[in-house]
Amino acid sequence: MKRIFFVLVCILLAGDVLFANDTSAGVSDVEELKQKLYDLEQRLELLQPDRNFSEQPQTTSEVGGRFQQLPDISFILQAKSKFADDKADPEKQKLRLTDAELALQSYVYPNVRLDAFIAGSPAESGHSHFGIHEAFITYLALIRNLNVVIGQKFVPFGRVNQLHNHSWLYARQPLALSNLVSPESLAGQGILFDYNLPVSAELFARLDVGFWANGSEGEESNLPNIMVGPGAGVTDRFRTIRLWLAKSLGDITEIEIGWSWAGGSSEEDAATLVRNYVHLGGLDLSYRVFGRGARRLLLRGEYIWRKGTLDSDGVRAKGYYLLADYRWNRYNSVGFLYDWSEFPQDVSRHESAVSLILTRQFSEQYYVRLQATHGYRPNADSYNELWLHWAWGIGPHTHNLE
Repeated sequence: MKRIFFVLVCILLAGDVLFANDTSAGVSDVEELKQKLYDLEQRLELLQPDRNFSEQPQTTSEVGGRFQQLPDISFILQAKSKFADDKADPEKQKLRLTDAELALQSYVYPNVRLDAFIAGSPAESGHSHFGIHEAFITYLALIRNLNVVIGQKFVPFGRVNQLHNHSWLYARQPLALSNLVSPESLAGQGILFDYNLPVSAELFARLDVGFWANGSEGEESNLPNIMVGPGAGVTDRFRTIRLWLAKSLGDITEIEIGWSWAGGSSEEDAATLVRNYVHLGGLDLSYRVFGRGARRLLLRGEYIWRKGTLDSDGVRAKGYYLLADYRWNRYNSVGFLYDWSEFPQDVSRHESAVSLILTRQFSEQYYVRLQATHGYRPNADSYNELWLHWAWGIGPHTHNLE
């Protein structure tokens, strides 16, 4: 009996020892899990500030993914060289820095944007200083479908008037635009209403109505040696209206149609106390076909007429141009331009030109263009020109492109 009791006591003691070992092992496992949980909580606290920052409401400085109070800044420089057989042309066989432009753009409030372009022409004697090219503020969607622009701006007349010259598809402006509208772009200071007409989801329609002052001055040319038309010449108050429509004709084609009108007066002549009242009208048509990759064919035509009370004696002067531009990859394009224009000073005379244009587009901000032109002017033999055009740019380049 004593032996049996001794064996039972030994078994109980052995069980207590084993149980004690298992319990200590379980306690150590629990402590290890608690330590890992604590480490995870510490890491989560380190990540918490970034998550809270992303949940903060967006401000005007964050538009475009930026969190700095900095505007978009761009600088574009252009150089041109012209080779011509016209012995009287003072600009031939020269390489000139023709344009330099600094762009400052940013949102100043949600749906309120400021754009300013400071430009100069280093090659032009007497015009090498820099000045305000455009400076305007845009209220986007001030009311439903309506944008309001206030400031100095290239006005919406015709298809390309609002484009800066480094966005043109040619090195030399078409004759109808330079003779009848402006040597570069018709600009004014005032207010513009852009209203997107709510017609249908398949049709884009916009009506632009502007009220302006201090329009662009044209170039003077005395008869009989006409070299250039006076442009619009609306240097006082004037108005503009443009209606344009755009529609896709399938997956790879689109068409645009526009009608434009402008009317206004020049400043009063100090000697005669007479003003010149000018009316401009225009129709434009653009057709695009997109192919595989970057391929694109653009066909464009624009017809313009001008009538002034003084310089044209109420007679209507007309002009037009036809442009075909084919881009076969992202770098190269070839264009054909034919332009024809009467002179407001004498509508019985006209000039015309035909051009072949080759462009190598290295990037959005850098290209080289070669344009060969054969033309005719009144009181002169036909002429030939070869233009070499470079354009360089840095920055986001966030204004109208072709």
